[in-house]
Formats: sequence, C-alpha cells, structure tokens
Amino acid sequence: MRLMDDVRGERLGRPRPPMPPHDYFDSVPTYADTLPDYRRLAREIGQDIAAARPPNVLTHNGRAFWKLTDADSGALAWLAFTRPDTRSALARRKVWTLIPYLQVFMANWFVSVDHERTDQYQWIHTNIDVYEARELALLVPQPQAEDIKRITRPEAVLTFDDIDRHKVTTVLGRGTAQAMKAAR
Repeated sequence: MRLMDDVRGERLGRPRPPMPPHDYFDSVPTYADTLPDYRRLAREIGQDIAAARPPNVLTHNGRAFWKLTDADSGALAWLAFTRPDTRSALARRKVWTLIPYLQVFMANWFVSVDHERTDQYQWIHTNIDVYEARELALLVPQPQAEDIKRITRPEAVLTFDDIDRHKVTTVLGRGTAQAMKAAR
C-alpha cells in the first residue's frame, strides 16, 4: 500500500532522487557520424547559381535596376529594370522601362533587344541600386511619341500579350510616386 500526500500527490516517506527529464532525441541513436556534410556542396551550388547571373548585378526584391544612357552623348535616356532570377526565360529577357507621365514601367521590346547585344548597342546599360533608381526616376526624360508607338507594337522578343506594366508604387515605392507627381 502506497501512502500519498494529499497536497502534492507525492509518495510519503523517503524522497526519490531527482531524475533528468526524458528527452526523446537522446534515446534515438545519432547517425550524424555516418552522414556526409552537404554544406560544402550547397556552398558550391550557390556559387554556381551566382556565377550564372551576370557579374555584379545588384538586385532588390528580385529586380535589377538599370540606368540607360545614350551611347553617343551620355545623356540619360531610360530608367529600367529586369528580373534576372525568374523562372520564365522570356521574363529574364524582358526589360521594363519607366514612362514618367504614366508612372508605370512598361515592357519594352527594343530596349530588351539592346540589352542583349554585345556590340552596336544604342544605350549603355549601367546596373544601379534601388536608391539611385529612386533618385533617377525624377530625372528621366519623357519618351518621344514614336518610342511609345514602338513599345506598343513589338517587332522582336515580345508579342503584344507580353507587354505588361508595373506601377511605380509597386517597383520603387509610394514616396517616389508622390515625388514624381509633385515634380510634374
């Protein structure tokens, strides 16, 4: 017959020595010694993925921003972004350019073609960070009417259905969009 203390539910008499709490993971055999260390392999794979991307491309939320200056005069022509890490090959080739008066980035087929060229390019593509892109958004000139017509009538890379838009608020933030409105 066991006598129990009514208050604490413990046995009366000689106290038991304290036992460490039972841990399931301590009772399961550890196989860590027999498994290979994949950290080095993961690091090498990660470096291969980074090496596949063009060198020194800065990205922010999956977007790489580009300042396009005229190859002849050096004047700012476009502010653009690409998405180098997307799954779709077409989306990796696309370049979206800022149309300031509409406050949208629109997929631009002729800038996409120029972006892929290694020689005879019309613009110099310089990778910039998002903070510089926000500043340049206020300085980008309005595109010519012929350029807008060319964007909406694709001849290469894109089809009419591939021309999509991204709002400035989505890409650069609400502060930049408000500053662009105030600058008009």
